[in-house]
Amino acid sequence: MKKFGEILKVKVNEADSRQESKVLGDFRIIYTAMLEHYGLKSVHDLDEASQVSFLTEVNHYWSEEAGLNEKGEQFLAKRSMTLNENSTAVQKKNFLRAKTYTVINETLRQSNIKDKLYSVIDEMYHQLNAHDLGDILTPDMITHIISESFYKSLDEFTTSIHTELAESVAPKRRYIIKVKK
Repeated sequence: MKKFGEILKVKVNEADSRQESKVLGDFRIIYTAMLEHYGLKSVHDLDEASQVSFLTEVNHYWSEEAGLNEKGEQFLAKRSMTLNENSTAVQKKNFLRAKTYTVINETLRQSNIKDKLYSVIDEMYHQLNAHDLGDILTPDMITHIISESFYKSLDEFTTSIHTELAESVAPKRRYIIKVKK
């Protein structure tokens, strides 16, 4: 019969081996998913700064001790990226682009803007005593005019945001009051 100490040692080694396999497997999963997400074949396809950023992001999702963490699980489930202190300008742009697109899309959907625009067309229809949509304008003209309105409104909106953001990063002016003696 084997001694307790020998059996314990064997079992600990087996557990360590399983844990190591799990951690390495988790690394392969997150590494492959991130390569796929960024459209890469290898991290070596990136410049040095981007490689550092990529590896920092891997470390946000995975650790040598525990393997995949909660953020890593979320990344795998949603393929949504996160930023870190080494994120590149391209990653920051892509993050902002994806998030703002989602916010704008959801806001447009929730605001029922399509129904409101149809109400305007319906109002025109009734005021013109139209018999069909062609009596108002062609669908191409209507959608072009709506696009022009969107662009104008969007330009005003982004100009306002730009002004506010520019003011927030502008250096604060100090006023020094000189007292005559």
